[in-house]
Amino acid sequence: MPSVGHYKVYAPVEPCTYKGEKLREVINKILADKFPEGSKELNLEGCCIGSEGLKVVLEEKRLSEVKRLNLGGNQIKNEGAAILAKSPLFSKLNWLELGGNGLEAEGIRAIVNSQGLGKLKTLNLCRNTIGDEGAIILAKENKLPKLEELDLAWNEIGDKGTLELSRSAHFPNLVAVYLDNNLASYESREQAKLEANFKKLQSLNI
Repeated sequence: MPSVGHYKVYAPVEPCTYKGEKLREVINKILADKFPEGSKELNLEGCCIGSEGLKVVLEEKRLSEVKRLNLGGNQIKNEGAAILAKSPLFSKLNWLELGGNGLEAEGIRAIVNSQGLGKLKTLNLCRNTIGDEGAIILAKENKLPKLEELDLAWNEIGDKGTLELSRSAHFPNLVAVYLDNNLASYESREQAKLEANFKKLQSLNI
């Protein structure tokens, strides 16, 4: 999982502003450059494809063989999260980077309830704005049982969200959680370390 300290925040740039055939042309060029035949990994970090660009990306059927997908800094927002979650292409995906995408609570709800992302082991949601609402959705609705690593740093998560996550019974295989630079009080962070879901972890940054 990427180090929180070195995570880069990507500013919106082209092709976020493109539409229609121009968008399709640019996305296809990006895929030609970054997704060679036979690859099991697609790294679109910082490309700012947006939700419309994501729709074009998902027309690429070779994604069904991908095990690692980096969409960090692409401004896909909640709409893009829903599109991603509904895609049938990611049955083999075990590593997903969604940092810096403007995701809020509803975007998280789409991801953790996805029927197509069931093999995910690593999920990076760093530098979004899911807040307590999104953290509580994660804690109560997660249907990604194979998750081992979860990065929630810089997400405006306060006491309620932190404590709900620490007590959740929906992460049977979780071994590492990153909650750096959120809004929970010292008291809540110390209490969270004692709760069942966090107490079992091998690595906890909070």
